[in-house]
Amino acid sequence: MAKILSFVTLVLVTGAFGVLFFEVTSTLLLPLFLAMVSVVMFRPFYTWCERALRGRNRVAAVISMTAVLLLVIAPSSFVLLLAGNEAAKLLRNLDDGEFQDKLQRARYSLGLDYPHVVEMRFAERSFERLLAAAREGAVASGNPEALQRLYEELQRLQDTLSEHRNSPEPSAAQLMLDALATAREETPGTLAYQQAMETAARRFREYRIEFLGGATRAVVRDIANPTPEEIRDWTSSFFAVTPGWISSYGGRAGIIAGRTVFGIMIFIVTMYFLFADGPRIARQLMTLSPLEERYVEKLLDEFTRVSRAVVSGSLAAAMVQGMLAGVGFQIAGLESVFLLTAVTTLTAMIPFVGAAMVWLPASLWLIFIDDRPTAGIVLMVYGASVISTIDNVIKPWVLHDRSSMHPLAALIGVLGGVQALGPAGVFVGPMVIAFLQTLLGLLHREIQVFGVKSKKLPHAPESPAKSSEPAVIQPEAGGVNDGTVAGSG
Repeated sequence: MAKILSFVTLVLVTGAFGVLFFEVTSTLLLPLFLAMVSVVMFRPFYTWCERALRGRNRVAAVISMTAVLLLVIAPSSFVLLLAGNEAAKLLRNLDDGEFQDKLQRARYSLGLDYPHVVEMRFAERSFERLLAAAREGAVASGNPEALQRLYEELQRLQDTLSEHRNSPEPSAAQLMLDALATAREETPGTLAYQQAMETAARRFREYRIEFLGGATRAVVRDIANPTPEEIRDWTSSFFAVTPGWISSYGGRAGIIAGRTVFGIMIFIVTMYFLFADGPRIARQLMTLSPLEERYVEKLLDEFTRVSRAVVSGSLAAAMVQGMLAGVGFQIAGLESVFLLTAVTTLTAMIPFVGAAMVWLPASLWLIFIDDRPTAGIVLMVYGASVISTIDNVIKPWVLHDRSSMHPLAALIGVLGGVQALGPAGVFVGPMVIAFLQTLLGLLHREIQVFGVKSKKLPHAPESPAKSSEPAVIQPEAGGVNDGTVAGSG
């Protein structure tokens, strides 16, 4: 009993310290994971350096670590910095008059312009506020002056729209004005007033939808004509993940810079020790792990295989697609080439859609907004025939069937990883899916083995006696016992 109690206590204490260890290292998991992936990718280079240096593993680790920093980290950081600066500049120019004129011309050419949008949205906001006040029930105080002003604004709007080619029927406008006039005559705080306001708001929505060409076109036109508040919200959301966010929130710049520097230090130190002491660390993990050694080896092999498949395959294809797209954007004369190239490289790692998420909108921009249809069509053809098809050449050549992950699983891993971890989730997400697939395979194998063993147990022959002597066939009645042993010929 004491031994069982001691074992249970040991398990509980180990679990508690495991949870504490996770809490302590949770902020370091991403740099640790990226260091492991980098070591796996550059392991052949490290092995070559170690042989060339006659077994000086520490020096080989320093050289390999420096190669990772110079060949991967430094160029990526430089491109991302340029892309962030271009993004900040682009978003600051959203209110530029020339840019707004281009957008307005594009909306008009596509039939997505919103005439008298200011007046319409004024009336829309007014109805929302008045209706919300009317729904407060008996405590609603009402605002007769606001109702009168809204009535006059709608009357002027209808007089203006009556000359428009898409003007609603006069009867629709009259129904809206009559409903609003009825609400003016009712006493605020009564059910009749609330119902009259709801009727007036509904008539206005019907009037607005008819003016915009139907419910579907109304939604599309709303999206194509964002309000200044919506543009500011989009800008703030983008700045939250770009270097411009640091300049916008100067008080946090020191904290972010400190965390970044600390993460880079952890990444470098971890990478060095994994290069120098990787095999010894793996053996220690096998010794400490409660899993069987063959399972640990299987997981390590899977980590190596998936890391090289995801990074060497997906990243190589994405980088080539990004560079080809950058060349196309530069030739087409687009601005913010570094930003478009960086975004293309990231989206190229998303299955099914990939780089088309960037080059297709860029082509449409050239055709409909920038008034350069020839450049837009050429970029579209180039994107469909070169940028998005080079993926089918590079991945099979690099992977050599090393990745057995279904495209749907890869898509879920990429999108979920990006949502949870940011850009690094492009790599981490598919690896998590692959590890789960491996663990489920190991678990399924164990369940099968356990099921086979459990099926054999009920059918085991029961021994008639504890004696180890062989059983003897009993003679039939009247027969002779010839001493034949059971099972003998």
